[in-house]
Amino acid sequence: MKRPIPIHPSIVFVVLVLLVAPSAFLQHKNLPLLLFGAMCISFALTFLWSKLVVRNIKVRRIIEGPARSHEPYVIRYVVTNTSKLLAGFSIWIEEADSKKTTWQHAFRHSRGWIMEVGHRESVHGESIFYPMQRGEYAFDAIRVSTSFPFGMLKSKRTIMQQAAILVHPKVEQLKPDVIAAVITEGPLGRSSKRSGRGGDDFFGLKEFTSGDRLVDIAWKSSAKRSELVCVQRSISAPPRIRVILDLTTPTDQLESETDKRFLEEQAISLCASLLTEASSHGHEIGLTILGVTESCNAGMHAGSRHLGKLCSSLAKIQLDEGRCPMPSQLGLNTTHAALIVIHPDKTKPLPQAKDAWYFTANQFEHL
Repeated sequence: MKRPIPIHPSIVFVVLVLLVAPSAFLQHKNLPLLLFGAMCISFALTFLWSKLVVRNIKVRRIIEGPARSHEPYVIRYVVTNTSKLLAGFSIWIEEADSKKTTWQHAFRHSRGWIMEVGHRESVHGESIFYPMQRGEYAFDAIRVSTSFPFGMLKSKRTIMQQAAILVHPKVEQLKPDVIAAVITEGPLGRSSKRSGRGGDDFFGLKEFTSGDRLVDIAWKSSAKRSELVCVQRSISAPPRIRVILDLTTPTDQLESETDKRFLEEQAISLCASLLTEASSHGHEIGLTILGVTESCNAGMHAGSRHLGKLCSSLAKIQLDEGRCPMPSQLGLNTTHAALIVIHPDKTKPLPQAKDAWYFTANQFEHL
């Protein structure tokens, strides 16, 4: 199916002028003269109207939190017409490039459109951007333009308004058994489910699991149910997971035949995906980043606000900077927490995380 190609009104205007002008001035006919005069008036009207309208337009950018890589992000604008008489029609809004802007390297270009804004009136518009990579990107100016009423001439105005948008790493949907395997009962996950709040008061009954003491078994209740149950004397704490991102190896020293920078980005994305998946299940999560200036050793908490802070730390990682060596002491409190260590190329056991789960960037697509 062929799509029609639109013709710009300016081209149509020039073609009509070339057709009408010879008849109007060489043959001195009234109708061509009237047509030529109407065309000149429309040209002047477009020029004057667009200039007067754009001069009275003010725009304010509204940014609502950080974006996420490979997901649509909406930037809203408040458009105000300060004119006492003129209304604005068909107003286009787009982010302008300058020496201070960096957003054009990560966002697909987009622009918004306002059908009408009356005199002394404010309306809201929006542009849908699509970030392609994580990081913090600067916005510097907003360009407002209109070619109403005939579309022959476009008047522009640039409004300076600096802002910064933080783009979180790309998050992929993981298999449900990945987090379950980390926190499951057993040598690597059982400690993450122990409660830190004990007592002698009776709280309830629960199914007997590996690690429960024999003195806590409720024998009478077990005989009635034909299965072992234990007395629960405390409220079980939610599972706790700490993710350690090891970036101590410089990019050029990674052992891989593929794109090495892509492996590092995949490791960061895997880290964000694991944290997001664990947080969605109500688990307490923590993050440790090793080897870069944007170091992090966040505590264990639950909730979307804490997850946002951890993803912001991942977004601010600068892979072009020099790498810091592995510290002698990680300073991690690994009690009652399952550990996950992520490397870009290959696993390197950490002294304080011998019982941790180890993942590499190449395993991301299989998780």
